[in-house]
Amino acid sequence: MPIMNNPALLVSTALLALLAAGCAQTAKPPADAPGRAQTDRSEPVRTTGREAAVLSVHRRTAFEDACTYGVTLTNNLPFRITNIAFRFAAHLDAGVLYQDRHLNFFQLDPTNSQYRELTFTQIRCDQIAHIEVSDPGRCAMGKLTKFSSNPGDCIRYIDIAPSPHVRLVRK
Repeated sequence: MPIMNNPALLVSTALLALLAAGCAQTAKPPADAPGRAQTDRSEPVRTTGREAAVLSVHRRTAFEDACTYGVTLTNNLPFRITNIAFRFAAHLDAGVLYQDRHLNFFQLDPTNSQYRELTFTQIRCDQIAHIEVSDPGRCAMGKLTKFSSNPGDCIRYIDIAPSPHVRLVRK
């Protein structure tokens, strides 16, 4: 039976053709095309030689109007990190606070790592002078519980590794 005599087959064929055309139009342009995201990577820092968890920013993706960082927390402590929150505050030149974001890491056993992404919007990566890292006092690890910890209690167990992608400042 010809396609033209079968409406269901005709609609299915037309939909497949449209879908194929749409897929062809959304193919990724080369990474070096103007206006495309550019990603820089390095190996995450997993230890500082001290008994501490290590926070490492080891990836940066620059968009036209946003900046995304790849962040890994490695637990080198002798106890589980049940939950820890970090505040990341992006600053412009002259120390002006632009935006802040929070990231949480969960259920991190000793020697294990977790990866998270941190995105600042409406700003380019080259506009961020530094990122201030602090803890709002929300953690559960070792003897600390989310009800017994105060701001600054959690971050004393964390080493912040220098990053080639952005200057990190511990608060």
